[in-house]
Amino acid sequence: MNKEVCRCCQSPVVKHDSAMVLHKYEVTYTRCCNCGFIQTETPYWLAESYSSAMTSYDLGGVSRPRANSAVTKAVIDAFFDQNGRFLDFGGGYGILTRWMRDIGYDFWHSDAHTSNLFAQGFEADLSLPSRYELATAFEVFEHLTDPRETVGFLLGLTDAILFTTDLLPEPAPQIKDWWYFGPEHGQHIAFYTRKALAVLAEQYGSHYVTNGGSFHLLTRKRVPSRLFRIVVQRHVSKLLYFLRRRPSLLPSDFQDAMTKAKSSK
Repeated sequence: MNKEVCRCCQSPVVKHDSAMVLHKYEVTYTRCCNCGFIQTETPYWLAESYSSAMTSYDLGGVSRPRANSAVTKAVIDAFFDQNGRFLDFGGGYGILTRWMRDIGYDFWHSDAHTSNLFAQGFEADLSLPSRYELATAFEVFEHLTDPRETVGFLLGLTDAILFTTDLLPEPAPQIKDWWYFGPEHGQHIAFYTRKALAVLAEQYGSHYVTNGGSFHLLTRKRVPSRLFRIVVQRHVSKLLYFLRRRPSLLPSDFQDAMTKAKSSK
């Protein structure tokens, strides 16, 4: 009897498929009988997968944060307090945090696995009882070993999470038929349906809003689904990027960095 349960809703799972992860580990993928979430078996290979923070297959590590900054600005301007404090969770090298500060939003960076190269001095201490107006988590959810725990943790810091992950096609494809499974690099271990994300939201008293593609929002406030879908469209967010512009935080960040450098001498 399979004792494994769904990491989103704790329901029983059945085998979906298997694949060679990192070209050498035969790994079973199971699917939830309730919400359709697909997960790998316990991912014992992750240390090897993350021996490099970015895989050789990832060619958009700079362009995506730039594009995501426009979407993030549009979502904040439409639904949240522009003057709030924001968290980029799983923020990689800190590119998005730096972009957002450059356009006037008080963003802070957090990533337990990657060096913060571009937003040094703006590391969020998540052990402190801080509150954030919004957390972003771009290209994070597909890497989570325990989605329920991570979502619960983040919703203890904020009332809203803006994130990206590609939804499972219906019917769920075999591993070889969907590039997003990515067994060759082994870093993607969690794959969501709309129902799975809605279940996660409901567990923490939140609403689930999606554009039906890769942009999603878990939020305790009411956000109109139709308006969200419009705001996150690339051409709309690019247009809005140049409207309601805020003073950049770059000059004050530079001054703070110079002051700290002088005081450390």
